[in-house]
Amino acid sequence: MIVILDRQHAGKPGKNDRGASVELDGRTVYEVDLTRAYIEAATDLLNAEGHAVYVLEDGWYSARHDRACEIARENPDERIAYVACHINAGGGSYGLVLHDARSRGGHALAEAVANALGTDNAALDRTLVRAADHEGSLARAMTTIKGIYSGPGNLSGICYEPFFIDSERNQALMTADGLRAVGNALAVGCMQWGE
Repeated sequence: MIVILDRQHAGKPGKNDRGASVELDGRTVYEVDLTRAYIEAATDLLNAEGHAVYVLEDGWYSARHDRACEIARENPDERIAYVACHINAGGGSYGLVLHDARSRGGHALAEAVANALGTDNAALDRTLVRAADHEGSLARAMTTIKGIYSGPGNLSGICYEPFFIDSERNQALMTADGLRAVGNALAVGCMQWGE
C-alpha cells in the first residue's frame, strides 16, 4: 500500500497560509505545525510496517491532486490512500474524517481512520465520518479532495480533521505525545483499510 499525506495550507504559491491558529501557553500555534508533527508520526509508523509514503506540501490543491493521480497511475497494482491533512477550528471537540460522497473507497478509508482515531481517545467526544459534495455545509471541505475521485480506481481520498485547534478539551492532542497518537491513528486506519 501507498499513502500520500498532503500537508494542506502549507506551500500555496505566493501565500503565507498557515491554517487555523490558537494562543497556547503564550505562543501562537499554527495548524501547519501541528499537521507536520502528526504527518511525521504517521510516516514513521507506515515506513516501519513496510508501506511507501509520499508527503506533499507545496502547490495548489489541484496540482497536489494531479500528483496523487500520477502516483496512482504509476502504481496500478497498489491500493493508494490520499489524506488531506488538517486540524479543525470552530470550538468542537470531536474528530472528523470526510470523504467524497461518490466514493466507496473513500468512505471505507474514512471509516477505518475514524475508528482508529476514536479508539480509547479520551480527548475527543466522538469521531465522525461525513460525506462531502459540491453543495451544502461540507462543500468547502470538498476542495481538499475534489481531484481524487476522478483519478485511477486504486486511489481513494479523505480529509482528516482529527481535533479542534481551539478546543480546550482537545489541547492534550496538541502535545508531542498527543500528535504522535493522532499520527499513529491515521497510519493504523490506513493500514487496516489497505488489508
